[in-house]
Amino acid sequence: MEQELTAQDIKDIRGRYGLSQKSFARILGLGEASVARYEAGQKPSKANANLIRAAKIPRFMLDCLRRDGDALTERERDSVSKIIYTEVYFGEGEDDMDMTQLYEITLSQEVLNEKAAEIMAELFHLEALARQEGDEIRELMFSDLADQIALLKPTIATNQNASQQRLSEIKGENVG
Repeated sequence: MEQELTAQDIKDIRGRYGLSQKSFARILGLGEASVARYEAGQKPSKANANLIRAAKIPRFMLDCLRRDGDALTERERDSVSKIIYTEVYFGEGEDDMDMTQLYEITLSQEVLNEKAAEIMAELFHLEALARQEGDEIRELMFSDLADQIALLKPTIATNQNASQQRLSEIKGENVG
């Protein structure tokens, strides 16, 4: 028999995803006032308790996010998406990452995106200089390089590249 769901359990589940009471209620399809009452100590109905317990499972929350994510603000949806996807794709198995490792990976992705943007800006500048000098070959070369980086840039901060190994490969480092 499942133990009773406490107010602290509900706060902990909601906090795990960084959701406000309002957003937690919306993504689960519960009333906002109900979640507030549950966290204040009122016992949820059996169905709602089971729904909240299911929220402990990242894959369940992923389904909820896909179904009702548009009920959240864009900022909150982006934030909770990162947490849920991270838990779904990296929270299973032997190689679980802690929040510090996940933060480091996210930070590395952001740094790589910034670096890619800087390189693109420099390539556009070099392309313009080549055009001014009438050097069509250099102009095409810089244009092609910028196009290649533009294709790579959006893929840096994806779940598929959210590991130290993949980020090292993107950086061009040797991976053993």
